[in-house]
Amino acid sequence: MKDKLLKKSKFLLEATLTSYSQIFFTENKILASILIVVSFIEWWTGLSGLIAVLTAIALAQLFDYSEITTEKGLYSFNALLVGLGIGTYFAPGLEVLLLIVAGAAIAFFSAVFFMGIFAKYGIPFLSIPFLVGMWLLLLAFPSFTNVALNMETLYPSNMYFKMGGDVLVSVMEGLSSFFEDTGFDTYFLSLGAIFFQFNILSGVLISLGLLIHSRVNFLLSLVGFFVAYGMYSYLGMYTGSLNYTYYGFNFILSAIAIGGYFLIPSRQSFLLSLLLIPVLVVTTIGSDRLFMYFELSAYSLPFNVIMIGVLYALKIRYDQTKGPILTLVHLKNPETNAYLFDSQPAKKYAAFTVPIRLPFMGKWTVNQAHNGKYTHKDFFRFAWDFIIKDEASSKEFSGEGLLVTDYYCYDKPVVAPALGTVVNVLNTVEDNEIGATNTLQNWGNTVVLQHENYLFSKLSHLKKGSIDVNIGDVVVEGQYIGKCGNSGRSPYPHLHFQLQGTSKIGGATLFWPLSEYLVDNVSKLNFVQKGIPKEQDTLLNISISPILQSAFKWSPGDEFQLSMANAFNKPVLFTIRNEIDIYNQSFLNCLNTNAKLYYENNGKTFSALNYIGSKKSALFYFYSSLYKVVLSEHSDLSVATRFPVHHLYRFPMLTIQDFLVPFGIFLKGNYNLSYIEPEQTFNSEKIELKSKIVGHHKVSLFSSEIVVHKNREINIHCDTSKKSKIILKWKNTLYA
Repeated sequence: MKDKLLKKSKFLLEATLTSYSQIFFTENKILASILIVVSFIEWWTGLSGLIAVLTAIALAQLFDYSEITTEKGLYSFNALLVGLGIGTYFAPGLEVLLLIVAGAAIAFFSAVFFMGIFAKYGIPFLSIPFLVGMWLLLLAFPSFTNVALNMETLYPSNMYFKMGGDVLVSVMEGLSSFFEDTGFDTYFLSLGAIFFQFNILSGVLISLGLLIHSRVNFLLSLVGFFVAYGMYSYLGMYTGSLNYTYYGFNFILSAIAIGGYFLIPSRQSFLLSLLLIPVLVVTTIGSDRLFMYFELSAYSLPFNVIMIGVLYALKIRYDQTKGPILTLVHLKNPETNAYLFDSQPAKKYAAFTVPIRLPFMGKWTVNQAHNGKYTHKDFFRFAWDFIIKDEASSKEFSGEGLLVTDYYCYDKPVVAPALGTVVNVLNTVEDNEIGATNTLQNWGNTVVLQHENYLFSKLSHLKKGSIDVNIGDVVVEGQYIGKCGNSGRSPYPHLHFQLQGTSKIGGATLFWPLSEYLVDNVSKLNFVQKGIPKEQDTLLNISISPILQSAFKWSPGDEFQLSMANAFNKPVLFTIRNEIDIYNQSFLNCLNTNAKLYYENNGKTFSALNYIGSKKSALFYFYSSLYKVVLSEHSDLSVATRFPVHHLYRFPMLTIQDFLVPFGIFLKGNYNLSYIEPEQTFNSEKIELKSKIVGHHKVSLFSSEIVVHKNREINIHCDTSKKSKIILKWKNTLYA
């Protein structure tokens, strides 16, 4: 009973706090606490807002809605705004208490309604429910004869004296005098107006909360407002009007939304947020004049209209690889989103979520790539032709090359590049003699696989009679499809491979990167997360190492002992548990420190996605050492990627970088993992690896030597930037 009550109280506190911070698109508790304090500068306004929040949370519980969504404040932040508005306009009383509950209910049901509609298009409903609730209440107000206006808000000095005596009055007057006619007075008033607190102190406190939460959001709030302020002046409008209309928050929120939240912070998102300000200025002025006829304020209508329109336009772009990039997963602040996005090895291909791998085994060479010299043009420009070359002679055939059987790729197996369904098969076209082509049956023997509703792959010029699948068959990645041949428009044996948007043999090609393959650069193999193979690239799929595969294969609930020691201390034991969150995301949880390492293991690679928590945990050094591991048996392999810089640097360098994120990420963190040649080639008992992270001018920030044993133990010797040596030992207690 006690535990249940404690859990319920924690849930209620969490949902209440995020109702406040959600207005700035975050769940930051420090900012939320500051916003609650701000809302209570005028006590009745603050109390009205809190009652509205609790009403919305209670309704969400009553209707048994998702506790996760409720805890994020998505059902209640609009109710909060309605409650704050009611407390500002109407004097305290039981009648007004009824209006608060009714207004919160209107905002809640409107949020549910608009959430359902907008979710279909992947766009947010923002503060539309607040507008619906607030406008309905104000339009109905003339009929409420027992409800009085809150006259205290007309005499703020008296109100401040009641709240904090002469001290608070002096603070308010001092701030007003200090910022008078600087533009900052209007900026702070606009920030405070978001919470219906029309004083500079509120704005100062909110800006401080923004600065603590996110340097990017703080910067964007300033830039967004002062660009609009300049526009008002440039268009000949009285900038002082922003002091009493308080519409400046539209520009602040839009700059934060576009520049830092819904888009990954970048030069493009920053520029777009600036370009939208003139549009918002015109929309705000026009909305204000229109709503004057109804004796209503436009409130946040300009922000909602422009933001929803822009986000929808960005969502339906054909090419999602070009900036600005939409934020797919929102983390604690825009800086973190930017740093993690920057560390993605194939960030420009992030929108291509279906992995398509090489359709063959062994080493093949790209003979013709995209926009090829011969046939890959126009509708068919996004295709590849693959052949096999002799490594010593670089020839693609033996002898004179006069017979199809002279060619190394002929009769070699072709495999499925991904899970899919066979939707088209042609298996009766004769193979050509060398130099001859069959233009009547251009693609020759072909298999078309469907991977998604919109994504198909086509494998052509296969050997007659070699295809071993039928229409309707479900195939898995790597499954045998047929053999490379010389059918169709093919003067010499090769495999034609393309992605397309239809099941038709001969359909137009579709731009799509290939995933997780190796490129042979003579002296070593380079790993490519996602990429477009180029002409003459020699490629191969990842050949899995049983030792690495076993060492990184963890089941939910598995526990590990991770011991950490340096040259002077005894080993400290950390208990690590493998868990899965509600979003089906795997993570390692340090039970000692509650640090979490989110990761993905797709059977070919182990990739750390994010680390949250104390850097004193042994799990952090495990994360730094094994940030990206290809589970390959090749010993001449090199893996290179970017490491998130916010896990490498501290104040003041990181703080400066935070402010500069919209203009570029200048701090460096380059991660490299190299595979050491084993002493015993066959039946090796261990695999040795070396990882390092370097910054500017190749300064070493971290390095480690790693030994992965056949019994699943992992030993790591780390050197940090502070020249300290740390020894880690990873042991699966299940197999201990």
